Amino acid sequence: MSSEISTNVNRDGNILTIPSLSSPVVIGNFIRAIYQGNESGYTDFVLDFSAIEGVYPNVCAPLAGLIEYYKVNRGFSFKFSNVPEFLTRTKTLNPVDAAYDDTHRRYPLNVVWKFSSAEEVKSLVDAYLDVVSSSAVCQAGVIQGLEWCLNEVMDNVLQHADTTHGYVMGQIHNTSQHIAVCIYDHGQGILNSFRTSIHSPNNAVDAITIALKEGVTRDKNIGQGNGMWGLNNIVRSNSGLLNIISGSGFVGIRINETKTLPNIPYLSPENNCTTVDFQIDFDKGISIANALGGYEPANIRIENLEDESNNVIYKLAEKNSGTGTRKSGIAIRNEIINIRNQTSSIIVLDFNGVSLISSSFADELIGKLVVQYGFIGFTQGFRLIGMNETIEAITNRSVFQRLSVNNQDL
Repeated sequence: MSSEISTNVNRDGNILTIPSLSSPVVIGNFIRAIYQGNESGYTDFVLDFSAIEGVYPNVCAPLAGLIEYYKVNRGFSFKFSNVPEFLTRTKTLNPVDAAYDDTHRRYPLNVVWKFSSAEEVKSLVDAYLDVVSSSAVCQAGVIQGLEWCLNEVMDNVLQHADTTHGYVMGQIHNTSQHIAVCIYDHGQGILNSFRTSIHSPNNAVDAITIALKEGVTRDKNIGQGNGMWGLNNIVRSNSGLLNIISGSGFVGIRINETKTLPNIPYLSPENNCTTVDFQIDFDKGISIANALGGYEPANIRIENLEDESNNVIYKLAEKNSGTGTRKSGIAIRNEIINIRNQTSSIIVLDFNGVSLISSSFADELIGKLVVQYGFIGFTQGFRLIGMNETIEAITNRSVFQRLSVNNQDL
């Protein structure tokens, strides 16, 4: 979005005009406008969204959490005016509770989710990784790095925020080749969480800065203090972006540049709130071992696919997208390439339980994998099992045609 778009939330009595959902600055201005409206005697507000043109996680997730906070904890009411369809689809004005709705397993992106347990975190993280793996080819370490960041930040909400739940929203931007995630809670904030620790931050910015250091935690019995430090290192190694807002403090990190702001509007001394907004470029690799000081966590997602011979078994019959369309072939090929980028094990494409595939599916999956890795590379790194005669004939013809087309281009 253009930098010329206003971020000022205009208030006319109890009517608040939201100018944009593309800049996180809007959130601080929203808090200020609600405070001023309440000081003027209002508890019923109308939010006008007629001016917005796009939505981003670092605005939608905090806004969703704030609206629910004001409704539940302050007794305020909200009506919404001129809400565009694309905003309605994000559930920003009515976040989806992962405890009662498992639709995130199909497509979790572009929606604000509310989470409150370790089980919900796992389910959401798995869903995010599945859809990213099938949507884009990610360089080595990106999928594992994204998994680390999601787990650590969402767990921080459960362990340290002193609140019952958090909010998360993710997007994938294929044009700019990055994944954007924002995790928000309206809990005590980082500064307050350090009150009972050995650390003595002077202010909110100082608290965020300390939290990003290795081994810093409010309680060693709860955590080792590697989550925020690891998040910082992973994002930096990827030349990504990390913004953290907690209480009145803001710390923004892009490569080796750090920006701080000390006077961000926030809810209250008790509810400092915390927003963690990060972006990872999926076309830039990440060395997890280097980012985590030599420690490389086990890749459980890959291990769960391995058999006793350490081959990765990929069962096509279990894929919800089926084997009948070119779109499905593209999604599964992306996922296979992402697996290849995470392991040197042989990948076994298991067709058992699949009765038929389309020629376009075979071309997108097998034909283009053979072209990408070359005949020798494909035969060394992949195995095809469980094909019936029809699938085998369709695959042979599709691979022959694909190789013929590529040879003509030479």
